[in-house]
Amino acid sequence: MNPQHFVYLCTSKTKIRLEMKKVLWMIACLCIGLSAAAQQQGVVRTLERPGKPSVGIEGVSVEVLEYPNVIVSKKGGKFSFAIPGKRQGDSYTVTRVQKKGYTLVDKQLKGRRFAYSSSVPVEIVMVADQQLENDKKRIEDKAYDKAKKDYDRKVSALEKQLQEKTISEREYRAKCEELSNNYNNYVQLIDQMAERYATTDYKGLDEVSRKTQEAIENADLKQADILINSKGDFNKREQELRNKLELKKKSEQLSQQLEEDINIELNSLKEDFASKAYICAADYRFDSVAYYLDRIIRLDTTDVYIISFTARFVDQYLADYPRALYYFQLALSQAQQQNGEVCESAGRMSEWIGLIYDHMGDYDKSLEWHKKAIDIYDQTEGLENPDVATVYTHIGRIYMNKQDYEKALEYTFRGLEIRDRTVPDKNDLYFGQSYNNLGVIYHGLGENDKALEYHKKALKIREQSMETDPDHAAISYFNIGGLYYEIEEYDSALVYLQKALNVYQTIYGPNHPMTYSALNWIGATYGELGNNEKALESYQQALNSSDNYYGTQSNESARSCQLVADLYYNMGNMDKAIEYLQRAIDIYDSIGASDTPEVQQLKEIIQKLKETKP
Repeated sequence: MNPQHFVYLCTSKTKIRLEMKKVLWMIACLCIGLSAAAQQQGVVRTLERPGKPSVGIEGVSVEVLEYPNVIVSKKGGKFSFAIPGKRQGDSYTVTRVQKKGYTLVDKQLKGRRFAYSSSVPVEIVMVADQQLENDKKRIEDKAYDKAKKDYDRKVSALEKQLQEKTISEREYRAKCEELSNNYNNYVQLIDQMAERYATTDYKGLDEVSRKTQEAIENADLKQADILINSKGDFNKREQELRNKLELKKKSEQLSQQLEEDINIELNSLKEDFASKAYICAADYRFDSVAYYLDRIIRLDTTDVYIISFTARFVDQYLADYPRALYYFQLALSQAQQQNGEVCESAGRMSEWIGLIYDHMGDYDKSLEWHKKAIDIYDQTEGLENPDVATVYTHIGRIYMNKQDYEKALEYTFRGLEIRDRTVPDKNDLYFGQSYNNLGVIYHGLGENDKALEYHKKALKIREQSMETDPDHAAISYFNIGGLYYEIEEYDSALVYLQKALNVYQTIYGPNHPMTYSALNWIGATYGELGNNEKALESYQQALNSSDNYYGTQSNESARSCQLVADLYYNMGNMDKAIEYLQRAIDIYDSIGASDTPEVQQLKEIIQKLKETKP
C-alpha cells in the first residue's frame, strides 16, 4: 500500500458517480434556472470622438428600479444583473448612473424603460468632464471666430455699399442693426450647439456623417452643407424611410405574436426536458440525465448557462471529458459572441476548459488555458480577485500532477496570497483546498511535518462545513491518516482513517471507490498493529465493496484478493492464502492480463506455497 499514491488520489478528480444528494441538487438548480431571469448584460463606455476611440469605464454606479443593489461596472465598463421573475422582453428602469468626473451623455436615460434581454446588452455612454469642457471650448472658439469673421465681412460689405452710395445711410443703419441682432442671436446659440456637438458619439456613424459632424465642429458649415446635400433629395429620402418604417411596423406586428408563441413553447419544452433529467437523476440514470440536458442545448444553442451546466455535469458525473470539452468550447464561443472576446464568462469557460485538459492528463494544454483565463480576468476584473486566486491554485495542482513540486508550491502560495488579501472570510472552503494542496505538495517534497501541518489547517476549515460538504473533511481525514501511516504512527492513522470511512459510508454508501479505499487502508493499518482479525474484516468488506461497484472481474477486486491472501499468509493459513491468490489470478485471466509479470509472479508464489505446505 503506497501512502503517497493515496494522498495524490484524494486531491485528484476520480472518475466516479458522486452522491445522490448533490446530483439531485444540481438538476433542481437547473430546473429553477430555466424559469429564472437570465443575466442582463451591459457596458458603460466613453464617447467615440475624432481620434479618440470609445473605451469602457470602470467603477460606474448604475441603479435599476427593480434591482435591490447598486451595480458597479468592472474593467472594460462591463456589468450584469439578474432580476427574479423577469423574462425576455419584460421592462426594467435605470434610475441612476454616476461616476465622479464623468457626465451622462443621454440626459433622458434615467427613468427610461429598457427591454430585458440575455442577448442584447444595454449601452450607457458617458463623457469625462474635462474632455467635455475641452471639446466644448474648442467648438465654441471656432464657431465664435467664424461668426465674427462672417459678421465683420458682411459689415465691411455694407460699408463699401455705403461708400459707393449703392445704399442710403438709412438702409445702411437698418441693415447693420439687423446684422448685429442676427449675430447676437447666433452667438447665444453657440453655447447650446457646442455642447450638443461636443457630446456627439461618432460610434456607428457612416463616413459621410462623420465628415459632416467634423466639418460642423470645425465651423466649416459650407463643407457640411455640401456633404449633407450629397446624400440626396430630402423628400425622397424621407419618403423611403417612411415606407420602410411602415413595412417594419407591419412585419413586427406579425413576428411579435410568433416570437411570443415560440418563446412560450421553447421555455415549456426546456423545462420539461430539465424535469425529465431530474427524474432520471433520482433513479441514478446519469446517461439519461445527460441525454435530456443535451436536448435542451439542441433547442437553444445560445444559453451559456445551460451549456456550461451540462458540461460540468458530464465532466463530474460521467467523466466523459471529450464531451465535456465540446460543451465548454461551445459555451465559450457563445459567451464571446454575446459579450465580446474579453468578458468574465469567457474567463470562466477558459478556466473550465483548462480543468478538463487536466482531467485528461494533457497538462500543457491545461496550463495554456488556465493562463488564458488569467489574461481575461486581468482585463475584466484585475489580478487582485478570488477568481485569479482559484486559477493559480489550479495551476499549482497541475504542476503537482506533473510532480514538479517546486512550481506547484510557487503557484499555490501565489493563489493563497491573493485570496488572503481579497477574501475576508478566512474559513472559506477555498482556503481549505489550498491548504490541502500544500499538504500534498510538501508530502511530495518529503517534508511530512509541513504536510501534516497544512492538512490539519485544511481540516480545521472543512470540519466547519460538515453538514453541507462532508466529503471535503473526509479527504482531509484520509490524507492525515495516510501521512500518519507513512510515519508509522498507526494508532493516529487508524483514528483519522476511521473518521474518513464513517463519512464515506454515510454519504456514498458501502459500495463506492472511496469507501473501498478507506477499508483497504484501515485493513493495512490493523495489520501493522498486529490485529489480524480486524485487518481481515476490513479487507473482506473492501472486497465486497469492490465486487459490487467495479464487478467481480476487475483489477480492484483482484488486488483486494491479493491483500486478503497476504494477510492469511501472515496468519499462517496457507490454504486460504492459496485460495485468494488463485482467485486473483482467475480475475486477471478473465480480463486479459494473464501474461503480465505480476500474474506470473503470483503463479510462482502459489507453487511455492503448495510445495511448502506440510
